[in-house]
Amino acid sequence: MLNIRFLHLTLLSVLLMFIWPTMLHADSLEDMPQEQDSKAILLVASKKMADPRFRKTVLLVTKHGKSGPIGVILNRPESVTLDKLFPEYPAAKELSLFEGGPVYPGQVSYLVRGGDAAERTLEISSNIYLAYDLPYLEELLSGKRHYKDLRVLHGMASWAPGQLEYEVQLGDWDILPVDEAAIFEQSPSEMWKELNTRVSSSHEI
Repeated sequence: MLNIRFLHLTLLSVLLMFIWPTMLHADSLEDMPQEQDSKAILLVASKKMADPRFRKTVLLVTKHGKSGPIGVILNRPESVTLDKLFPEYPAAKELSLFEGGPVYPGQVSYLVRGGDAAERTLEISSNIYLAYDLPYLEELLSGKRHYKDLRVLHGMASWAPGQLEYEVQLGDWDILPVDEAAIFEQSPSEMWKELNTRVSSSHEI
């Protein structure tokens, strides 16, 4: 089954017309950092953001161990639904694949809200979890595990220690606390505008 899945993931790279350095994959939980030394935040690209890779983006960012911050873009859905990867699961037809960032574009990750999602995942908040484990994702899609919301992404964003802090000082990013409703209930096409307005309002207080 896993070999078939890798074939599906390879075919997806052709469908998306990307030149990716590696085949799409999901690391096991043992290979991903597991100790957080800071709380997760939302990063909202400011209106002065010059980097086209992050213009009008909203990211969920966390930090692990000695590495710099890592995160995923939340508001860039692809024109590909997950049934291209998981044709055997009807639930996959209702979910879009999201672009998570420019780094490791072949890496699959996913955000889960609620339900049985706490196992084999990294806690972002009391009800949101981040994971890279592909077999566990299949359990969620198959209905073996309960969840409220699921967002699957490819690629990620990462910064060297101190780099993100410098970009914030330059005014490229604004910071907001993690907001479940914004992540899972806000339309991706409206997310940046809504959160940017929220940031502007907070500056006026």
